Amino acid sequence: MQWTLITHDYPPKRGGVARYLEALVKTCDCVSLEALDRLPNRIALLWFVYQCMKKSDGIITSHVLPIGTMCWIASKLTGKPYIVILHGMDFDLACRSMRKRWLLKKVLKNTQTIVTNSQALDREVSTFTGRMDVSVVYPTISDGFVEASHFINAKYQNKENIRLLTVGRLVERKGHMKVLDLVLADPTLFYTIVGDGPMKTEIKTFIKDHHLEDRVEVLTSVSDRKLPGIYAKSDIFVMPTSKTSQDREGFGIVYLEAQLFGLPVIATNQPGVDEAIIDQQTGYLIEDSSVALLGAVEQLKDLHDRTLMGKQGQEFVKAHFCREQQFLKFCKILACE
Repeated sequence: MQWTLITHDYPPKRGGVARYLEALVKTCDCVSLEALDRLPNRIALLWFVYQCMKKSDGIITSHVLPIGTMCWIASKLTGKPYIVILHGMDFDLACRSMRKRWLLKKVLKNTQTIVTNSQALDREVSTFTGRMDVSVVYPTISDGFVEASHFINAKYQNKENIRLLTVGRLVERKGHMKVLDLVLADPTLFYTIVGDGPMKTEIKTFIKDHHLEDRVEVLTSVSDRKLPGIYAKSDIFVMPTSKTSQDREGFGIVYLEAQLFGLPVIATNQPGVDEAIIDQQTGYLIEDSSVALLGAVEQLKDLHDRTLMGKQGQEFVKAHFCREQQFLKFCKILACE
């Protein structure tokens, strides 16, 4: 079968969804791409989806609303199937009103297949729809990162000072301020923050007001080409996220990236995140508290523990989260020849 992927979130746009879809297109020869710069109005979008569905054997989308809605309608008109890829935030957003929940259930019950990015979301979607045929295809490390990991690794050269690293959007739920409080109290900790977002000013103000400029750096514009070197010069990756009413960490590709480069990771124990980390082996899954965060960092000050967990994390990621290992599953789902 020949499928068409319709999306408005694809490279050169950045982010987990764009990278996930790029891996799908790169791996499955039966998938062609229709990338939109932006979503048109509903009527224009329906016409576009309908025309794409007429020309192919079926449609794939990772945007359950509104593209999934148009796929459902176009499928009724053409008799052709569609497939929905679900991420946690999309599912949460679609559950926030009765109208959207009704549409969501219609779209998901009529799709040929639902693909989620974690077992945790699989369980939620199965409960919501009553379908027991949901498939899981995890996000994966990019080919470029895998290649870089062959010659770049964490070196742990400094035994006295520990360099912490967070890579993620500068929003409250990522936990940057919790880590900054820790750094403020412990002069042996250094901290690199990679990312941009609405909390940039607050974070930079905190650093300036507490005279942390010599121990904390904020890098707001870092290319994927430069990220491996930043991972490699760090000792511990830490991103203690919190779940809010508006958002959550559904998996966390950056946890995999850090482990690939030999870093032990510290993360809040949340559904989905607990599938990207093996607690006590590749890092620590902690409670959402400052005490738990402090305890995990103190434990990983030990060079032996960091080295052992870093090695185990690297082996874990290479064994399960390279592109072809996951997305060949998708090719089977699509019946690619």
